[in-house]
Amino acid sequence: MSHNPYAKSTDIYSQNAKAATVDQRSLEGQILMKAAQKMEVMKERLLSGEEIPLLELDEVVNYNRKLWTVFAGEAANEEHPLPQEIKNNIASLAIFVFKHSLDIMASPVPSKFDSLIEINKNIASGMLKSTENDKKESNPLEDTTNNNTDMASRSGNIKDNSSAVTDVHT
Repeated sequence: MSHNPYAKSTDIYSQNAKAATVDQRSLEGQILMKAAQKMEVMKERLLSGEEIPLLELDEVVNYNRKLWTVFAGEAANEEHPLPQEIKNNIASLAIFVFKHSLDIMASPVPSKFDSLIEINKNIASGMLKSTENDKKESNPLEDTTNNNTDMASRSGNIKDNSSAVTDVHT
């Protein structure tokens, strides 16, 4: 019986790498939801007639814009493993977010937050759903109903969400 001393290390590394990927996607989804929540609070405050200082408004809008700057940078990274079509969709959404953020700052009307909130929630939903599927795959004893999800179909969830959002807002 031949024993490969590297096999166990390779398996452990693979499991940890997959967990780190799942955790990163989950973190990104949670941060998108946090940005959406901040914008919802700002929208509600504006709807109530409250006068919000420009610096406070900028803090909320800039938080979301910085988040999308990171996504745009990753989408531009040729070595990023996402399919090019999805990276293109992310870049297009980022451009929309940047332009719309400037529009909000120029004229802060509550309804202008709607599309940014919706984009963040849809993308976050796809990321968090994808993370949930990955966890089910890594622990087949948890749920055996949908363990055949491959990377292409998980990426499709994100693509579908992003294209649906751009269709609504173009």
